[in-house]
Order: sequence, then structure tokens, then C-alpha cells
Amino acid sequence: MPAKQKTFLSTVISSILCAAALWSLTGCFTTDKYHNKKHIDTIKQDISSMHKDIDRVLGLDEPSPLVEEQ
Repeated sequence: MPAKQKTFLSTVISSILCAAALWSLTGCFTTDKYHNKKHIDTIKQDISSMHKDIDRVLGLDEPSPLVEEQ
């Protein structure tokens, strides 16, 4: 087998193993789509909150026109 094929094959296999490990090591391995959707929604909310925090720290956020100043 040529070197390029070995490298590609090992990359694909290691990517699949990493994805499987991350999925199974989360402690919540299930096939229930509603349960998984709840986890995905929580992750999306966490990423959104993190993004807002980073914007605030970097000074890139703009005050919301919906919030009254005190």
C-alpha cells in the first residue's frame, strides 16, 4: 500500500475513533433523539453565552437598545 493511502487511512480511522470516544465518554450515550436534542440545545446555548462573554471582554459588544440604563 502506498504511503499516501496509509496516511489517509490512518487519518480516517483515528478520526472515527476520536469521534466515537468523545461521544461515548460524555457519560450520556443514548439513541433517544429527544434526549440528544436537549443536550445539543444546551451546547448551543453554552457556545452562544461563551461568544457573548468573549465579545464583552474584547469590547466588541454593543449595548442592547432593549435594556434601560441605570
